[in-house]
Amino acid sequence: MGILTSCITGAFVAIIGLILRTYPPEHINNSIGYKTPFSMKNKDTWCEGNRLCGRMLLFSGIIFIPFSILIRYLYTNNVNLSKSISILGLVILFIASIIFTEIHLRKLFDKDGIRK
Repeated sequence: MGILTSCITGAFVAIIGLILRTYPPEHINNSIGYKTPFSMKNKDTWCEGNRLCGRMLLFSGIIFIPFSILIRYLYTNNVNLSKSISILGLVILFIASIIFTEIHLRKLFDKDGIRK
């Protein structure tokens, strides 16, 4: 992944997170938003899940840009390795966003989606 591509990818993820956080989908749907079975239990879990996942994606995009640039400079001689590490880093950030959002939802809501 080139430096420009990394910056564009990180900015894109951050913008998606900002949009999801600022303008979450109003209705539970199967096309847009943070969609897990737990977040889709009711309107309250839906809004909280989208709000927090948006924040996590915003931070992930911001973290990904310098991480990817650093990896690119550390492995200048091995472009394939730097691409692989950057992509792996992005995947890890996405998975961490989902895990932290689910943990947060389970702390706030019981198994039926009612706020504790």
